[in-house]
Amino acid sequence: MGRKEVAIDPTERGANPSSPLLVLVVEDDPTTITLLSRLLDREGCEVTTARNLTEAAAAMSAVVPDVAVVDVYLGEEDGLTFVRQLRARDPEIGIMVISAEDTDTLVRKAIDSGADNFLSKPIAPAALTLTVRKLGELRQRRRRAIELESQLKKSLLDTLFPEIVTHSDAMRAVLRLVEKVAPRDLTVLICGESGTGKDLVARAIHQLSPRGGKNFVELNCAALPASLVESELFGHEKGSFTGAVASHAGKIEQAAGGTLFLDEIGDLPLEIQPKLLRALQDKRITRVGGKTSLECDFRLLSATNRDLVKDVKAGRFREDLFYRIAVFPINLPSLRDRIEDLDLLLAYFLKQEGLKAPRITSGARQLLRSYRWPGNVRELKNFAQAVTLLIEDEFIGEESVRSYFDTRLDVVSPEEEANSLRLPAPASGNLPNGKHRSSRPVRKIAEIEREEIINALRYYQGRIGEAAQALGIGRATLYKYIKKHAIDARAFG
Repeated sequence: MGRKEVAIDPTERGANPSSPLLVLVVEDDPTTITLLSRLLDREGCEVTTARNLTEAAAAMSAVVPDVAVVDVYLGEEDGLTFVRQLRARDPEIGIMVISAEDTDTLVRKAIDSGADNFLSKPIAPAALTLTVRKLGELRQRRRRAIELESQLKKSLLDTLFPEIVTHSDAMRAVLRLVEKVAPRDLTVLICGESGTGKDLVARAIHQLSPRGGKNFVELNCAALPASLVESELFGHEKGSFTGAVASHAGKIEQAAGGTLFLDEIGDLPLEIQPKLLRALQDKRITRVGGKTSLECDFRLLSATNRDLVKDVKAGRFREDLFYRIAVFPINLPSLRDRIEDLDLLLAYFLKQEGLKAPRITSGARQLLRSYRWPGNVRELKNFAQAVTLLIEDEFIGEESVRSYFDTRLDVVSPEEEANSLRLPAPASGNLPNGKHRSSRPVRKIAEIEREEIINALRYYQGRIGEAAQALGIGRATLYKYIKKHAIDARAFG
């Protein structure tokens, strides 16, 4: 029986590997195993052998081979089954299939299963060593291509969006999601607290997508009165309502061919939501006062700082629209959850303000790291702008940080941040209603916290400053708790 070789022959030889090629030989014939092992040893390869699929699977769990040489027939087992598993597990590995049978049908079946090469038995030593060496080089090129693609994506993100400054695992995970979803024309819901950079992520998705050369149109659903949202989103015809002196193309029309970014979509009026759902389904809209529909091909990216699942359950947001806009959700971490980025971000923002590298005292750094940063990265940027006026001798000290925080939320220890919330006791140790305050932490969901605030507001007849002082917290912190518990402070005035 003649020899047959079908091979992918790389035209450009890669650099020699700095370490020996690791070769896995899967062959049930002891004589062939011995022959192949000796030939590959002579070429400086490290050889692992397996006589069946069970031993092959065990070998793969122990080593990561560069090249696999697999016989088609392993007794009653099918070697091509292992080839398919191997290719699925390691797309870069070089795979050579060998067999005493050399029919065109078998060769095609081997290549379709994921093999790079096919050699028929008996195998010529020169053909074996040359093919293994080329497969090793092919693996190197595949790895370099993947590394280059990864570096290119990272470089593109860094170039297009220098404000996405991070070395934290949490944000790197977000950027990996951005890279994956950008080429796909899916709706994306970007969730996160205010100031976490949801708009930057939306722009990154748009720029890295096939629509990147088209319009990126933004609309903040919370920034407009409900009466104007429909006109701003869908447009209107001249004379459709008082003040409509000319026809107006809405945001969806402006985004045709490109991307529409709806920020704070949780604030979209309930009566507008069905119309947006239809626009997403049909890719057609009708202007306010219009009689004909217009075709609009657009991609929707949305963002919210609200829990839309709760809003759906409460009837404030349509369930069908939620599932339509959240095909691919991305959750942005708060600055508290990526605190390791604080120094890097602060240096970036200070550089924007013309300060290259001011030194931060250890005390100031501790204050910055223990602060809750409710405004997240946006608040850190505001801090950088303000602190430039407070820096003395190119130092950022505790005094500068404290003077900034005096009008903001309290600085708390990491222990107080974890799963509990402790309201500092007034100087007297008693609440205005005369009840002694216990030292135990107040859980976020406990009603005690709300009762204490109401007691203080009632005692001081709604005067925020005096109530905050009695509770031992700042005015801004008290405002935060009032908003959190939906307390109407005016009711106590």
